[in-house]
Amino acid sequence: MVGHTEYDYAGESAIVTGSTKGIGRGIAEGLADAGANVVVNARDEVDVTDAADELDERGPGDAIGVAADVGDPGALERLVEESIDAFEQIDLLVNNAAMWPREESLVEATLDQWDTTMNVNVRSQYYAAKLVAEHMIAEDIEGCIVNHTSQAGDRRTGPFGLYGISKTSINGLTWRMAQELADHGIRMNAISTDVTETAQTRYEAEMEARDDPDRTTEEILRERGEKRPLGRLGQPEDLADAVLWLASDRADYVVGDVLRVSGGGNLE
Repeated sequence: MVGHTEYDYAGESAIVTGSTKGIGRGIAEGLADAGANVVVNARDEVDVTDAADELDERGPGDAIGVAADVGDPGALERLVEESIDAFEQIDLLVNNAAMWPREESLVEATLDQWDTTMNVNVRSQYYAAKLVAEHMIAEDIEGCIVNHTSQAGDRRTGPFGLYGISKTSINGLTWRMAQELADHGIRMNAISTDVTETAQTRYEAEMEARDDPDRTTEEILRERGEKRPLGRLGQPEDLADAVLWLASDRADYVVGDVLRVSGGGNLE
């Protein structure tokens, strides 16, 4: 490894949507470890309270939990309002929350599935960014917004369906909104993921192992990682590191970029 980086986010405040588990939790932990105040978000009140209590112990900053369904515009408005009330200003928004619809075919998918996917994966990122950007502009805050997309958004083929369409939309949102926000000193970028080891990934491996008793869950996860050019699965902290860099002064000339944090998986 070449070089070593440490980040200081003391006095900065961040909202991370979908942050009680998985990648979002890893990002929230990375920010807390760097000293930031963190707003934890998910739909369940108990989950956000528990996660905020645990994050509160990690660093000098404070953590609060705000339960809100990002697919509901009114809930998003409340999330941003309560975050500003708690910390007076928001310096960073990480649009992480998303869903993976289980439709088998775009032809067979329903309009309800389309609406739900786009509301959670696309509209929520746009509306949260709009609300936070309005706050930043009004308060003259030269903050950052980081959207979460996926290598599925780059693919022209493959079984990605509505999810892939939603992530292609996030790429476009990032490019186009970044240009407008840059006029106000606000930097918008995105992180793009490939296969990351989360509770969901492990559950899928467990189901596969159940159908194939000759292979263990750990073997399946290792095999999936070995298919990546770097030879391992992504970890939530890999994405946390990407957010910490993009929102730092070390990236203050990076605008409208989609940073692919995939171990080379995006090259396939």
